[in-house]
Amino acid sequence: MEKQQIFKEKYLLKLKDEIDTDKYRSNEFVYDKKQTLMMPNINKPDGLLSKLNHQKDFETAVAIFEAFKNLEPIQASDERLWSYLSHVDLYPYMVKRWPDVYTSKASKPENYIRDHWFLETTAQSNLMRHSISGLWWSVYLSVDETRTNKYELTEVLFWNQTFRTRTFGNYKLVRHKEAVIGLLEFCKENKSILKNFEKQHQILTEHLNLIGGVKPIAYYDRSFFKGELQKVSVNISSV
Repeated sequence: MEKQQIFKEKYLLKLKDEIDTDKYRSNEFVYDKKQTLMMPNINKPDGLLSKLNHQKDFETAVAIFEAFKNLEPIQASDERLWSYLSHVDLYPYMVKRWPDVYTSKASKPENYIRDHWFLETTAQSNLMRHSISGLWWSVYLSVDETRTNKYELTEVLFWNQTFRTRTFGNYKLVRHKEAVIGLLEFCKENKSILKNFEKQHQILTEHLNLIGGVKPIAYYDRSFFKGELQKVSVNISSV
């Protein structure tokens, strides 16, 4: 079976430093095929592109995660992989999901390309913002194998894009699975009071972040975090 390809690091840096906007107005991104490496333990998924829907991020995220569910976190933090996928294997999806350069609508095309095709750094916040890696990490952090529908809480994470790509990724607590599950379970069970989710989710995540600064959160389970969020439920319902 064919192995997954990634860009060589120096070539990736060259693509980032010397962005050719015309290449992103084409139906296919032209790149130097000699400037790639093979991931020895990761197979290239068959038919992934056909499973992606540029109008449905949640559906697309699950498809990408399923295709690369054997990735280790260290591999999933490799910019070379995600940049290769966005420029090569999944490029047709990218120009549909983020079309402003392709359609010549972007006022600052180089910035638009950097924001969507590349990672600024491999920090967690940037991994969550990237157009492809952010989808994989969103599922990885929220999937719950103990549920009948293991992606039930993943769907909650996709309620709001700012929550998922900006607020959520900026907090260290996202590396602790039980904290994430507790947060998402709280949101699902208290949907009726989350009328202004754009502002309310900031209160929730900031509260958990404060707890993480004074308690060893690795020792607590999801029920602890849900209980903590219940304490601020009155505050968020009035926002």
